[in-house]
Amino acid sequence: MLDYFFTPKSVAVLGASNDPLKLGYEVFKNLKEYGGKVYPVNIKEEVVQGVKAYKNVKEIPDDVDLAVIVVPKKFVKQSIIDCGEKGVKGAVVITAGFGETGEEGKKEERELVEIAHKYGMRIIGPNCVGIMDTHSNLNATFIMKAKKGSVAFISQSGALGAGIVYKTIKEDIGFSKFISVGNMSDVDFADLMEYLADDENSKAIALYIEGIKDGKRFMEIAKKASKKKPIIALKAGKSESGARAASSHTGSLAGSYAIYEAAFKQSGILVANTIDEMLSMARAFTQPLPKGKRVAIMTNAGGPGVLTADEIDKRGLKLANLKEETMEKLRSFLPPMAAVKNPVDMIASARGEEYYKTAKLLLEDDNVDMLIAICVVPTFAGMTPTEHAEGVIRAVKEVNNGKPVLALFMAGYVSEKAKELLEKEGIPAYERPEDVGVAAYALAEFAKAKGVIKE
Repeated sequence: MLDYFFTPKSVAVLGASNDPLKLGYEVFKNLKEYGGKVYPVNIKEEVVQGVKAYKNVKEIPDDVDLAVIVVPKKFVKQSIIDCGEKGVKGAVVITAGFGETGEEGKKEERELVEIAHKYGMRIIGPNCVGIMDTHSNLNATFIMKAKKGSVAFISQSGALGAGIVYKTIKEDIGFSKFISVGNMSDVDFADLMEYLADDENSKAIALYIEGIKDGKRFMEIAKKASKKKPIIALKAGKSESGARAASSHTGSLAGSYAIYEAAFKQSGILVANTIDEMLSMARAFTQPLPKGKRVAIMTNAGGPGVLTADEIDKRGLKLANLKEETMEKLRSFLPPMAAVKNPVDMIASARGEEYYKTAKLLLEDDNVDMLIAICVVPTFAGMTPTEHAEGVIRAVKEVNNGKPVLALFMAGYVSEKAKELLEKEGIPAYERPEDVGVAAYALAEFAKAKGVIKE
């Protein structure tokens, strides 16, 4: 169990600082918002950011579960010893300059782990940004806190991980946990997958991978974990140039991408090709799994319906053949120009009521396993996408038959409120056909792996 990393009763920041230009300043400032006890450790200062400081972690009068280490490299080894003697359970080493620098650095890194293990302590890092748990309000990093959500994200690159956190804040996507693993000297992908597989706040696990040290163990754990939770991997270093870059970045051997791809497949891991794909796939799992691959699409504009049909088709899903009875009922209230075959094009005049009636009929159709509800900017006066979102939500609640629903609302800032409403109900709302297409694919693939969809 790695609970002491994410819900520690107490945290010590070694290298906490009053200087806004130092990482130790940001880390301590972020941790002050945490509900548990947080102690600054600074050899020179009596008080850090208004809190009584200690010269050594061993001087702290209470037990310490978690230590975040942001001291210069030459003091890291002694800090680990001090933490071990104090009985600290977990240490996040943000300081860089170890395994990623070459053989000597790798040797020093191994020594840190040996010392930690002697005291029964685990290490995340070194050379990392830190860790977050949005549900316990822990932000043990020097970056902005992610939005609260249901995707656990583990990144081998700290800066890229930080960039993705900032991207998700802008796009209103939430994480349950963010873990920057850095050089993975000790705690690695396998440890975290095993832990997160039983984490009730995480519906899906997303991985940014450059290289794996113990491939056999990774696969063993991934096989077990992916039976409980969907795991989505974005692998960097696919090309020769990329593999070389990955090696010099975190000291990881990137290896042949074909080998990784085969290993992911055998382990039940879904593969993403881009950051957007990884996030789109992971976000889909707030929805139930489909019983089949037949998708119904409803839209107020032809173009995005066609593009979405292309996306699902190229990923092995298919458009549902609607029952004649469903199409007859659609004709009864949609304008004569509307297309009632799948995709159902309700045309631009469609209001919230048409969205509600159409979504209800499509969800009730036995030939439909999954629904994608599309809305582009309503062009009729007095209309906003909010009423369309409300119509879909009402239908889902009334029918309540466990079919997954995904939304594609293509109206930029105009549809922000609508997307908020959908997300609040657990319906992921996307902005591009390719994103909703890959989300539908991820649901179907995981349903297949779980035996819900029989091939």
